[in-house]
Amino acid sequence: MTHIKVSAPGKLHLLGEHVVVYNKPAILAAVDKRCFIEITPRKDSKIKVTSKNYHTSILQSIEAIAKKFKKAQKDWETYNKNNDIVLLRSITADPLDYPLIIVGQFLNYYRIKSIKGFDLNIDSQIPVGSGMGSSGALSVAIIGALSLFSGKPFVKKTINEIAFLAEQKKHGKPSGGDNSTSCYGKLVWFKKDDPSAGSGQGGIKPLGFGVSEEITKNFYVINTGTPKETTGEMVSQVRDLFSKRELFVQEVLDRQEELVKDLRLALEKNIPRQVPGIIKNGERNLEKLGVVSPFVRNLIRKIEVSGGAAKICGGGGVTKATGMILIYHNNLQKLQKAIKSYRLNQSQLTLGVEGLREE
Repeated sequence: MTHIKVSAPGKLHLLGEHVVVYNKPAILAAVDKRCFIEITPRKDSKIKVTSKNYHTSILQSIEAIAKKFKKAQKDWETYNKNNDIVLLRSITADPLDYPLIIVGQFLNYYRIKSIKGFDLNIDSQIPVGSGMGSSGALSVAIIGALSLFSGKPFVKKTINEIAFLAEQKKHGKPSGGDNSTSCYGKLVWFKKDDPSAGSGQGGIKPLGFGVSEEITKNFYVINTGTPKETTGEMVSQVRDLFSKRELFVQEVLDRQEELVKDLRLALEKNIPRQVPGIIKNGERNLEKLGVVSPFVRNLIRKIEVSGGAAKICGGGGVTKATGMILIYHNNLQKLQKAIKSYRLNQSQLTLGVEGLREE
């Protein structure tokens, strides 16, 4: 193929972030912000990666990419033993480190030693560090594009498997929910070791229903900004808390699991009145895990006082920004009044869009 273009969507956690790492369920939705990847062949054997978002590019040999991947794999294995956040952050310190590692992960998976040179262009609509799965979408889209370019099967199960391996180099011990939702799309139930998920789909199970307009119209998002802390750092922070206060954290995880099940039922049976309470209680559990900054907690309290409910929908943060927060409110004017002093604007996203696709 002379020109390849694929895309994969971002995602939002409706509920279940962080607890999903501990094999608890989560409900995620693919959203209408996509990461686009284009690949065109070169006349030489070099690989050029360009990011439109970061206005930068890099030209590398396949040998250099393989070497970079090998080091990333070794560093991740070390991190996996000692939980060294500084080491994890160093793996993808430069904006183009991660896409290069994704390419290396693909080549390593298929044991490819040589490949025709190509230009790989990244153009993503998904805000980085916002809790919308920008890195998961990037890994899925790049692996999908490389599969087409190299003649490997464009099979979502395999693409998702490789993307998850790459995500480990970015986030340390991710659940796999982000890349899975981006790959398969729609509204999904994710639980890492769920035997009912279906053959070939790991822990992801597409839900056989959509979200009614009666409920969807009340969902909004606000971007509080890019957190200072990475998702990997926040996951590690919860991991540390678990090691120190296992019983306390386990109780939070169990309560959150019940809320995820309650939300699934409320969405499936179309019971709008139950949604705000579930979101509010889910947020309280996330605060108990220490992943919501004082700034965002105060913002959420104001939204609650105005009659709505809100929660973080990603890894969170402890300094100030936590990325996207998900809001459920049936009165837009009251919501706007509540957030006015923060100079933040609400917006709406389409939930449950198509996953990885060839453009």
